[in-house]
Amino acid sequence: MAGVVLGLLGMTVGAAPPSAAAAVPPVRAASVEKTVAGGVAGVRVPELEWKACADVPKLQCATAEVPLDYTRPRGQTVTLALARIPAGDQARRLGALVVNRGGPGYSAVDYLNGVIAGAVPSPVSADVLARYDIVGVDPRGSGRSTPAVQCLEDAEEAEALARGVSNAPLTAEERRKRAQADTRYASLCRKRSGTLLDHLSSVAIARDLDVVRAALGEERLNYLGQSYGTYLGMVYANMFTSRTGRLVFDSVLDPTRRDAGAPGTTKSARTGSDVATMQTLKEFFRLCEEGGDRCGFGDGNPEAAFERIMSVLRKGPVPLKASDGTTVPLTYSFVVTWTGNWLYQPMFWNIQGGGAPFLKAVDEAIKDPSGAAGAALAAEVVALQQVGIGETPYTSPLTNAYHGVTCGEVDVPKNAEALARLAAERDRHAGPFGTLRAYEDSSCVPWRSANELRHKGPWNARTSEPVLILSNTFDPATPLWSAQRVHGMLPNSRLLINKGWGHVAAQQSTCVVEATSRYLLDGTPPAKGAICQPDTVPFTTAATTSRPGSAFNS
Repeated sequence: MAGVVLGLLGMTVGAAPPSAAAAVPPVRAASVEKTVAGGVAGVRVPELEWKACADVPKLQCATAEVPLDYTRPRGQTVTLALARIPAGDQARRLGALVVNRGGPGYSAVDYLNGVIAGAVPSPVSADVLARYDIVGVDPRGSGRSTPAVQCLEDAEEAEALARGVSNAPLTAEERRKRAQADTRYASLCRKRSGTLLDHLSSVAIARDLDVVRAALGEERLNYLGQSYGTYLGMVYANMFTSRTGRLVFDSVLDPTRRDAGAPGTTKSARTGSDVATMQTLKEFFRLCEEGGDRCGFGDGNPEAAFERIMSVLRKGPVPLKASDGTTVPLTYSFVVTWTGNWLYQPMFWNIQGGGAPFLKAVDEAIKDPSGAAGAALAAEVVALQQVGIGETPYTSPLTNAYHGVTCGEVDVPKNAEALARLAAERDRHAGPFGTLRAYEDSSCVPWRSANELRHKGPWNARTSEPVLILSNTFDPATPLWSAQRVHGMLPNSRLLINKGWGHVAAQQSTCVVEATSRYLLDGTPPAKGAICQPDTVPFTTAATTSRPGSAFNS
């Protein structure tokens, strides 16, 4: 969501150099797990005072104080921001369903507001909305929770840091600028966020989730996680197995490959998200070719046309002459970044400003950068940038919280030179997305934090209710094979595959939403081997003139 604000909402934890945080031992005694919120003796269960959200009156908001450091449960606290859509039929209410949108760092308030406004598809049916309170929690360090991770003072400072910095650096000079900016960014995060950065682990967030469960008065956690939210759900399920209720994991991260693997690798290389992005692009090419005039890009060979575009842009930016006489540079980084983004949502594959219409405009503008085609694309690029599309590395609203969590627990190459070598090697497997995805976590290379215990397993919890795992066949962020591996890890789980494209299966298929809702309402999972079909197949209808809006990144 390009409009999500992840600024600092309260006081920061005092700045200090990184120091080792004592690891919290896992809860082993069943009697302790059943009685102690967060799995740590001494943690207070907060009382939630729900009231209409100040800026979103259709939602109810509350706050919950939890320990900053679970080794000091009565010490300093952080304040979590909660939002809920109350069950429509309180007389038949089943309980609370906690949702995590992913990121890490998406604001629950913004997500639930998007759901009730219709800007973001609901992951559940009207019947579920009637029977459950839908509760979102802004994880520690993010969204409206306080303190939030702060790295840059304002948009101007972010833009200054990002100026001339590529999302997908190709040359030695581009890589040097990126490494220099990453180092500056990581240093500012430490300076302005202080010891908060040492307490943003997924283990701590899972403990927070359990404290929220207790505060909601729920004996078991009913939970729907998407993307990173599935990783958090796996951590919770394996830490607090006896407290799990009905769990839904949509678009799954393989926990064994997210955090660690072969030395010197990135998360994208270990999980294969770079390869998955390229596979999804190849599906775009196939469907575009089959769509003929309904696609309109590439004159029957969209893959060759795309490679032609990339070949030109690899040599340097193409200066587009705007209608007002100014120059708008069309860069390799912008085209690759935006392509990697719109692949997330097939609804944007044939919409003005996205997918085939965008690539067709790029192809035409490269041939006529100073003419009408160049001016048209210049206006398109500026319009896309104004809604946060194709953002540079430090200007995304999720950047601070994402890196605060990710960089504290995900292994990366030891230095910028090693990252550059890995990115070049991944390009041989994943085309332009090898470098793009590798550099998503480049700020983690110079990052310094003493994060709390990283959950290294086990990952094979046997939950009392089956875990429902959802995946699209072609997902550019969380590939199907990750969902299949997690299904193999969890002995009581069921995998439902949507034979479609994009990220977050519930956004692509009513069949998935219905199956999810049926499971949440009566505990019945889909039959083994069940398959869903997508609501739409790209290029079966003509392109539309709507533009991607601020909800695109949802």
